[in-house]
Order: sequence, then C-alpha cells, then structure tokens
Amino acid sequence: MKAAIIGASGFTGEELAKILLGHREVEITYLSAKLEKELPFSELFPSFKGRLELVCKSLDLEEACGLAEVIFLALPHKISQEVVPQFLAKNKIVIDLSADYRFKDSKVYEKYYKIAHTDSDNLQKAVYGLPEFYAQEIKKTKLVANPGCYPTVSALSLAPLLKENIIQDVIIDAKSGITGAGRRAALEYHYAHLNGNLFCYKPFEHQHLPEINQTLSDIAKRAVSVRFTPHVIPVERGIIITVYSQTTKDISIDEINSIYENYYKEAPFVRFFKQKLPQLKDVVGTNFCDIGIMQSGKNIVIVGTIDNLVKGASGQAVQNMNLIMGWDETLGLL
Repeated sequence: MKAAIIGASGFTGEELAKILLGHREVEITYLSAKLEKELPFSELFPSFKGRLELVCKSLDLEEACGLAEVIFLALPHKISQEVVPQFLAKNKIVIDLSADYRFKDSKVYEKYYKIAHTDSDNLQKAVYGLPEFYAQEIKKTKLVANPGCYPTVSALSLAPLLKENIIQDVIIDAKSGITGAGRRAALEYHYAHLNGNLFCYKPFEHQHLPEINQTLSDIAKRAVSVRFTPHVIPVERGIIITVYSQTTKDISIDEINSIYENYYKEAPFVRFFKQKLPQLKDVVGTNFCDIGIMQSGKNIVIVGTIDNLVKGASGQAVQNMNLIMGWDETLGLL
C-alpha cells in the first residue's frame, strides 16, 4: 500500500512517518507540508536520515493521487474539508486526523471550531474511527474521521459502564502533554512558562467536549452529558484522565471488572487493570489505552491513559487503515 502524509511537518505527521516506516505492508510515497521551501524530510527531522529521504513539498493533489492509495490528512481544522472531496473523487482511502468529519451535526462543528462546514455530503458518509466500537463500519468506509485524543481516552474509559447504565454524574479531570497543542508557537507553551507549571484551559468550551458527548451518547444509545475540564502539564506527550462518578445501583468491584474485561477481551490496544491505576509513563510511545478503576461504596474513580500522538492520533489512524485493508489490527503498531 502506497501512502501519502499531508501535513507531514506537524507532530502527528512526524509520528505517522515513524509508524509507517515500521509497517511491512506500507511504503510512504508522498509527503506534503506548508513550508517556506521544499526540503527532504530528513532535513526537516534529522532522525529520519537514511530512513526517509523523500522531499516534503507543497500539496499537489494530482501528484499525491498519482503516487498514493491511502491519504493521511494531518492538517489543521477546516483545511481537510477543502481537499477530502477531491481525494474521494479519485477513489482514495482518506484518514482525516482533523475534526472536520467527526460531527454528524455541522452546527456543532461550527459552534466549537468557529468555521463553516462546506462538505455536508461527505460529513454524513464519514465513519468515526474508534476501532473498539466501530470496527465493522470502519472496514467498509473510504473516509475515516480519526477521533480526538481526549475523546479517545474518555470514550474507552467510560463507554462500558455508560452503555450498561452503571454510572451517572460523570466528571472528567483531564491532563495532556504539550504536544497536544501542536507545533505552533504560543507564549503559554513556551518552555519558560510551562516548565514547572500546570494550567487549566477552556473549561465548558473545549472543542473535544461535544465530541466526547456525541461518542458516548451514540455508544450508550441515550443522551450522555459529562463535565470535562482539560489541563496542560509540563511533559512532552501523553494524556491521563481521572473520572469521578457514582454508580446507579449497588455493584461490586468484581462485577465492574468483569464488565470491562468482557467489553475489551478482543481489543488488542486496551489494557484493563484490576485493583491498580495506570500511569502515564507506561503508555507513552505506544498505541495502548490503559484503564484502571477504584471503588468506595457508590463512588467510583476511573483512570485512563494514552499517548496523545499515538492512540490519540497517528497510531489510531494506522489502526484504522489496517481495518480497512483487512490486515491484522496491530500491524506496525507493536
């Protein structure tokens, strides 16, 4: 399979290149990014010296379509919807890592991303790329809306208990490493400001909140509304969420453990821990989502962790490609 990475100069584009270089069924044949001048990828990222010497250039859709069969879009929001119709018209498989195709209701997208949606036809055709719950739909599509990082770990951590109507009053306290903000320059992400610091941002209005609610509502088959507050912590990568909730009935921790084990028994990238809470360092650099639960009476604490650049972005994108192609879901990711 010949693959193109559009938006290759960002953190997720770089991570995609790393993963795909180790994928035995994939050859990277086209790289594109918005740069001042065209550069070999190994000059942009010296760690790729001798491994990936393709020139990273401005996007030429005809050239990309001629060289690649699967298109990974690691682009800013709004830009993807401008090029997706053209790639689909050429019968390409498109895996979009932006938010442009995650919402079935374009009004929700426009409210939180402050831009109009211009591709309503493909918005309805896109499949939300959370393999643990939508694998069968993913296998049949040519357009995957790769989930956001916070929604990925939140959905995986909460879905089993919400689907079984076991918990209520959900509060998500989320913390992410600095790469979650992308490679843009901003004062609040400057080393001198972030080192030794931690700050809360966008309470009530973070763009991942409606995505979390949409995903959990769809899985639970009823309206779900959580309280979600994100924070930035001074680490390079990784997300940890601590969920506070209460059970809707008397239930033992053993019963709760059994629910998670049953839901994820065939999910190769979800690791569930009994009587142990996961730590960030154990998932960094991997495509795993680690989940652990503690209970005291009707009070419950759920901890979930992922690497925001892998399971929260590029790794999950490759996982989705594997499903579409009918390959082993773990190919290139272990």
